[in-house]
Order: sequence, then structure tokens, then C-alpha cells
Amino acid sequence: MSALPPFQAAILDMDGLVLDSESTYCAAWRLAAAELGYALAEDFCHGLFGQHASAVEAAMWREFGPGFERERFYQAAERHWFAHLHTQGMARMPGVEALLDRFRAQGVPFALATNSDGPYARRCLERSGLGGAFAVVVTRDQVPLGKPAPDVYLEAARRLGVDPVACLALEDSPTGLAAADAAGMITILVQRHDNIRTQALGLARYACASLLEVVEMMGGRE
Repeated sequence: MSALPPFQAAILDMDGLVLDSESTYCAAWRLAAAELGYALAEDFCHGLFGQHASAVEAAMWREFGPGFERERFYQAAERHWFAHLHTQGMARMPGVEALLDRFRAQGVPFALATNSDGPYARRCLERSGLGGAFAVVVTRDQVPLGKPAPDVYLEAARRLGVDPVACLALEDSPTGLAAADAAGMITILVQRHDNIRTQALGLARYACASLLEVVEMMGGRE
């Protein structure tokens, strides 16, 4: 496994990278669609991950057609999502604790940069037990443009006080990788699904199946 180049900070995506939140969104969307009489494929949901809400909504319009009842759908999806969060919490992705511990041990500052808006991001982090884990959290509603624009990554680097080109950016989606690459960062794709990892390989300098592989790549870096 290749060692990482020198870097001064790390910036992590949230959905699908730090938290297993995408599976909860997918389940909520599918249940909401069923209430409205539609069948929403799991693969379709996976294709929306990493995109901002406006892009997700546009895709829903294309999928459901002109009869799509936007408000009913989102109200139902929100109800199912909050029910899941209340009863089951939010799972962390494998290796998160080990990676953050390694950053701390090696004195690497780290931040979160997500296309989710602030209230959702805070709630997800709190329900996962990571509410206080990130000193710097940049959300979509804090910058002019969401991913694939580089804004959230550039703002995270600014708050960390580190040049973007000296930052690792860990992402699980092509949209996020495009944003990190546009910011000039060292991109690492972390994706457990082989088909998505294959599709996104050209956008990443490094590719891993889990965060534990990133820990191994860091080795005994001083």
C-alpha cells in the first residue's frame, strides 16, 4: 500500500465517509416514495449521494415526472428519517475512531466539510456520538456554492490556517472528489462499493475501501 505524501491537515466529508448516513437517507426516500405510489430503486438513491439538496430534487423530478408532489415527498421522507434517527441513532463508518485517533496522535489538525446543511450535520454528528469531535465543521449553508464547487474545502482549509495544497481530502463520491480536486487538495477516495470506487478512480490520487486503509497509509508519520 502506498504511503501518503507530506501533508499538514486533513479534511473529511461527512455523509458516507464519517457517518453511515446515506443508508438512512436512502431508506427514508424509498419509504416516502412508496407512500406516494412510486418505487424508488436503491441504485438510484446511491447515485444521488454527495450531491446538494437542489440536485437531488431535480433528479427526483426527472425520475417521478410532472406528478411529483414535492412537499408531500419531503415531509414523508423527513418523518421517516427522524424516526430512524430517534430509534436507531446514526452509525459511524468503520475506522472513523482509529483515523481520528491517529490524526490526534500525530498532531494533524482535521476538519469536516459537508454538502449537508448545518442543522442536519449537527444532528447527525450528535446522534453518532461525534458531536464534539471536529473543532472545524463547514456546511453547505455557510458558503456560496456546494460541492462540486470547492467552497466548503477552501473554507475548511482557511479555518485550519493551512494552504489547501497541503491538505488531505477524504471523500466517497465523485461530486466530493471534484470539489476537493478543484481546491487543489490531495484527494483520497474511500469507498466500500466496488462499482462506485471504479467509477471515481480517475478523480482521486489514492483509493481505499475503508478508513482503516487510510490509517495504514499514514504509518508512523511524524
